[in-house]
Amino acid sequence: MPRFDAVSEDDFKRGMRRLAAAVNVVSTLEQGRPAGLIATAVCSVSAGPPSILVCVNRGTRTHGLIIEAGVFCVNVLAADQMPFARQFLSRDPAERFSSCRWSTLATGSPALDEAMTNFDCEVSSQFSSGTHDILVGQVVAMRQRESTNPLLYFEGDYRHIAHGETA
Repeated sequence: MPRFDAVSEDDFKRGMRRLAAAVNVVSTLEQGRPAGLIATAVCSVSAGPPSILVCVNRGTRTHGLIIEAGVFCVNVLAADQMPFARQFLSRDPAERFSSCRWSTLATGSPALDEAMTNFDCEVSSQFSSGTHDILVGQVVAMRQRESTNPLLYFEGDYRHIAHGETA
């Protein structure tokens, strides 16, 4: 079997900057108060039962809160929410949820009212890989709004799709 040289972390990070990804707020509860982080490592797992996965660094405060609560909500951001995403990253964790309207769906996790889609989930599986855990959530409720322009992360900054451009 061939042996391959390891890819350096810096080379890997440079390569990952070229992988455009949707920007999401992953939210949960801490003793009834909202908590969360911004994540781009989110994708579908299965339609039967409906489930998605999110990759969360085990060193984050939110990781432990999701594990403890057993629930999370993936809030898919729209391009017009770029200012919110920037503020969310720069604010104190206690203030992150103060600039927008939030409600709840089935699990009680905070669901951003203006999100393109909210996937409200119960943690069904957990796997460790490197510094992160892959959390699979069974979608128990969801909500969508009429927006077709997602907020993306590409080359180290937020981007959006120009209207009318298709492949």
